[in-house]
Amino acid sequence: MITDLLAGIPGPLALVAVAVLLFAESGLLIGVFLPGAGTVLALGWLAGHDVVEVWTAAVSAFGATVVGSQHGYFRGRRDGLLRRRLVKRLGERRFGRVESALDGRAEATVAASQCFAVVRTLVPRLAGRAKMSHLRFTICNVPVAAGWATALVLLGAWSGAAYEQVEAVVGFMGLPLLAIAALIALAVWRLRRRTEPGKMS
Repeated sequence: MITDLLAGIPGPLALVAVAVLLFAESGLLIGVFLPGAGTVLALGWLAGHDVVEVWTAAVSAFGATVVGSQHGYFRGRRDGLLRRRLVKRLGERRFGRVESALDGRAEATVAASQCFAVVRTLVPRLAGRAKMSHLRFTICNVPVAAGWATALVLLGAWSGAAYEQVEAVVGFMGLPLLAIAALIALAVWRLRRRTEPGKMS
């Protein structure tokens, strides 16, 4: 379990480890085998146990993911062997489904891909290969990455005893559901803080 691994190292090193893993997950082809969402959720769990600050965890996860996506985009623009390598890893049919999603729906595909494993790794490279402008790619990718990272960190931080249940379903949830769940968790947490003895405003 990734929480067990991260809990055994100091907070700053945990941030570095997570940043490296998230960069690889979003920026390198090996990322299709790495647990991006689960890693951010585990980082939030550490924040909930005061190992790291919540805002630091969110900024670190967001920054590493965006840098990885940018790396993948520029690799896609200059890597002439990209298609052959991806087909070899994924198979022709699976690769074709991802590639066809960029035809006429590039902005929506880039934005939505941040919420799902595997395509989060592939789409930046395919966007670069398809000659999508860097500005368009960044505008579509960065805000969603910020929301994705923040929502997962908040869910991890406030999941408490339900962490394993949250971890089990988070891979199947899109960003809107993650954001709603995070807002609900925040509202419940603030309500509890206000009703605790000595916390009344």
